[in-house]
Amino acid sequence: MEFKRKIIINCDKGELWNLIKDYKKKPEFWHGTRSIEKIDDFYYVQFAFPGKGKMSMEVNDNNYYTKENYLKGPFTGYIITKIEDNNDIKLISEWNIKLSPSLILFTKRLQKHFQTGTEDALNRIKNYLEDK
Repeated sequence: MEFKRKIIINCDKGELWNLIKDYKKKPEFWHGTRSIEKIDDFYYVQFAFPGKGKMSMEVNDNNYYTKENYLKGPFTGYIITKIEDNNDIKLISEWNIKLSPSLILFTKRLQKHFQTGTEDALNRIKNYLEDK
């Protein structure tokens, strides 16, 4: 399952970057994530639906992106969240995941659900930063 969503945000790039690289803030904006706990080099995710996952995360301060590598759970693969700063500041979320065998029958419905959730999260981030 692959898709990309983006939004233009009128804010300070540094403030946006500090927000998206802070894994503790993720549940505040990404409502499909209930909690994240870091233990050693891995992050353990409790999703809003019944399910848990294990991921690693790469944070690239030079190129303004995070890459969440999902290793175990209801899906595997990665989600990249990045900032592009050409004329406008754009926040982009790129998904490339594979559902677990028990969820494959629900691929179309879950893709729509993940796309809508991503759009909602990007809008929550936008509103949070622009309403300051």
